[in-house]
Amino acid sequence: MYAIVGAMAPAPDAELADDTRLIADLAYDSLRLLELTLALEQGFGLPEIAPEETATVTTLGDVVRMVTAAQQQEAVL
Repeated sequence: MYAIVGAMAPAPDAELADDTRLIADLAYDSLRLLELTLALEQGFGLPEIAPEETATVTTLGDVVRMVTAAQQQEAVL
């Protein structure tokens, strides 16, 4: 997940950690965040992630938790 977030970041030289902020530290904007969501869905074979779930994602740690939760939910189905 770190590799995808880092590769797509407009500010690619930023240090990546769980508390790295997508907008403030990595310079993501709303369009780039949408592209990131699509890349994560495709990269991890996830169903579409609901917009209300992505609305609360602000850090790299949030991304990890969101993808992990989606993977666990998919495994249950």
